Amino acid sequence: MTERLVIARLGSRGDGVAETRDGAVYVPYALPGEVVEAEPVPGHPDRRHLLRVIEPSAERIAPICRHFGTCGGCAVQHWTRARYQEWKRALVIEALAHAGIDAPVDALIDAHGEGRRRATFHARRGTRDILEVGFAAARAHQVVGIDACPVLSPALDGAIAAAWAIAEELKPTRKPLDIAVTATEGGLDVDVRGSGPLDAVRTANLARLAEHHRLARLTRHGELIALRAAPTLTIGRARVTLPPAAFLQATAAGEQELARLVLGHAGGAEHIADLFCGVGPFALRLAERARVWAADNDGAAIAALRSEERRVGKECRSRWSPYH
Repeated sequence: MTERLVIARLGSRGDGVAETRDGAVYVPYALPGEVVEAEPVPGHPDRRHLLRVIEPSAERIAPICRHFGTCGGCAVQHWTRARYQEWKRALVIEALAHAGIDAPVDALIDAHGEGRRRATFHARRGTRDILEVGFAAARAHQVVGIDACPVLSPALDGAIAAAWAIAEELKPTRKPLDIAVTATEGGLDVDVRGSGPLDAVRTANLARLAEHHRLARLTRHGELIALRAAPTLTIGRARVTLPPAAFLQATAAGEQELARLVLGHAGGAEHIADLFCGVGPFALRLAERARVWAADNDGAAIAALRSEERRVGKECRSRWSPYH
């Protein structure tokens, strides 16, 4: 049964929201003010599948990616930038109000920069046992195979091809894979998860594959398979060798902008605690002018940060201490 719906607003996850006699229903890829035709999603009474847009919004634009609408990686590529920024700012205002916090919220800062410097590709066998490598479809376990992604940084060029090659090599294991790729100064750093134990032959094949694709490092669940160059990242005056699948801000521009704000708000403080410090994107910069106590429950991140602290510790007057 199809329905004709009027979209009132955009929800927190980017879905269009229509008010009905039975309450709010959510329609992915619909925009405020649009009239759409949709059908129910089995098992989800408050969700609808968009069939067509009857009356499009004047703010609807062409998405930049040909996979948009099937790949679940992006939700609002079809909205004008100005309206998108207003919506994102409103989400922050609403979250603060819900927590009882009265604080000013500035305009959104565009920190896309050159694009995402890290991505996790999924490899799964789809219909007819065909291997797909890409991102998950919206709210589904199905993987949408991709050969390009316009939101990735040029520094991730070759990442999709490498992920496909790794998935093909491990296809006989019949395991679902997650392939995390990070752009570093030494090249692409790749960590594969989900393969199960590998024999010597398959490990050697992966090492040759890593060399062919000029990967800086290839690991499996953090265990080294091949190393061609140190996967490093410069943070302030420091250069950190990243642990496998390290957490970083999605874009380099985002990290730099957040660090600028943190440094500005820290003022002239001489003693600073950085909780959930990770590999030190804030702590290492702060340590250039203050004594820092940095903590995290990620032992690999702390080890990477401590290694750099030993090299520049006297200059930075920094101190690290993990918690578990």
